[in-house]
Amino acid sequence: MINDLRLTIPLEERLTGLAEECSELAQAALKYRRALTGINPTPMDEDTCYENLMEEIADVMLYLETLYLNKRTIKQFQTTKRDRWLSRLEKKNNE
Repeated sequence: MINDLRLTIPLEERLTGLAEECSELAQAALKYRRALTGINPTPMDEDTCYENLMEEIADVMLYLETLYLNKRTIKQFQTTKRDRWLSRLEKKNNE
């Protein structure tokens, strides 16, 4: 199925779709945050916002599946970034 998408939709279009879905994911995350905090109210309830967030994550993951990804390289980036993030949090906690 994913191979069919790779053959049918050119890489440039899959990257465009990924960018669009990433943008929608960002919007869904921000909307969910608004629902959680209530500081800037939204008419959508938390459950609906959460479901929308999950749907957008699924969309992004679907587009990622259509790319030829080097999972080893991605894992290395994740490890480096996680370590950096944890270091920042530790530094903040020690201040």
